[in-house]
Formats: sequence, C-alpha cells, structure tokens
Amino acid sequence: MIDDIGNPLLTDFKVDESLDWQMSRSEKYCLMGLMKKLSPDVSIEIGTFKGGSLQVISHYSQKVYSIDISDSSRKFLSPKFPNVDFVVGDSVQCITDIFQQIEKEGRRLDFILVDGDHTRKGVYRDLEAIFKYPHKHPITILMHDSFNPECRKGIRTFLESHTEFVTYAELDYVTGSYWHNGTYREMWGGLALINYDPQHAGQKLHINQSQRHLFESTYLHSAHLLKDRLAFLFPLKRRIFKTLGLKNRDDIYYDF
Repeated sequence: MIDDIGNPLLTDFKVDESLDWQMSRSEKYCLMGLMKKLSPDVSIEIGTFKGGSLQVISHYSQKVYSIDISDSSRKFLSPKFPNVDFVVGDSVQCITDIFQQIEKEGRRLDFILVDGDHTRKGVYRDLEAIFKYPHKHPITILMHDSFNPECRKGIRTFLESHTEFVTYAELDYVTGSYWHNGTYREMWGGLALINYDPQHAGQKLHINQSQRHLFESTYLHSAHLLKDRLAFLFPLKRRIFKTLGLKNRDDIYYDF
C-alpha cells in the first residue's frame, strides 16, 4: 500500500476527484488559499498534465493559459475548463506569444505556476523566458517541486544572477518531502514563491530558504546522490525502451 499524502482535503473547494493532482495536502491548501487571495484576471500554468492544479487556477481566475508539451492534456481537459486556452508546445517558445496576447487584449497577468520541465536547465529556461519580457504589472510566480535538488538548483541559480524585479523569493514557501509514489527516497514537492515587480529597483536580493537544513539533511540520505549524477544516461534508456517496445514511466506525461 502506498500512503496518500494528498487526501483527504477538508475544504469548501469542490475537488474533482477524476483529475490526478500531484501535490501534497499542504501544497493543495496553499494553492487554493493563494488563488482565492489573488483572484487573478489572467493566470498561466506551465505543465498541465491531468489538470489537478488547473481546476483551482481556473476556478479563481477570469482567464487561464495552460501550456503542456503533450496534446493529451488539451484533448482530455478542454471540455471541463471553458475559460482555459490550452497551448501545446515548449513553454519557452510559447510563452512570449501568450504575454503579447494578454497585453493586446488589455488584460492583466497576475499569476504563473511553473510545473513543467523538472530539470535544472528546464526550470532556469522557464524563469528566463518569464523575466525577459517587459511586464507592466506585478506577478506572483509559484514553482512546484522546489524540494527536488535539480529544480531547486535551477531556481536558485537563476535568482542569484537575476535580482532585478524580485521583491521576495522563498524556496521553501511550502516544504517538500520524500515522495509517496513508490520511488526510493526521491525528493519531490515543495513550492517556491517569487514576487515579481517591474518597478522594483533591483537591490541586493536575499533568497529565503527557511528549510535549508532540512533540505540538506534529506539530500544526504536521498537517491539523488547517485541518480542525478547518472542523468546523462536517461536519453540512452529511453532509446533502449523504444527499441524494445517497452513503456517508459515518463511516457505517461505524453499520452494518457
């Protein structure tokens, strides 16, 4: 039996149990509370998958753009969310067009959830694409899986070299854990929060890591000490699986 760290939820928000929502209880409560507080005009979600977090973002936002590399998300979810535009493709290549469309319509982008490419380079590229656009209004940026070593490194590395426009940054806004999905001592979950303000002068930024000692201690006992060093072999593994006609675990993100 695999323990469930995401349910039950004691909340007034009516959760659609048919949607796979890969967040812990604390992360779900955080997203619901934050969305209710912000009540965004427009939100963007990077990484749609099966629509778990999208149901909250859609409920509290007037308009949502949800980006995913797979077309399965659009096919599965578009009937459920009439206020969501589903964009299929690489988020880095798509997001500037979305920013321009929002501005053309005279709307205000208030919130972005980054939960797509869970590699150090992927996270860095997503933040870089967000920050290089000349936004006119403050944006709250929430980043899932900030407890994962590679994701965390991507966030921290970006913030260390891009202090302009950031008024607040916390890598442990919600703390992650060893995940519950059967993987051995893999560190997932956690939410990082970045407050972006185009009017901010860009003084020296303090990157909050309120659970840094917990992160470091957990990492020393994690599978990532070896696994992340062998990540360069993953493309070879995918090719072997494809040649042998075997189903790779990550294929679920592309076709469901």
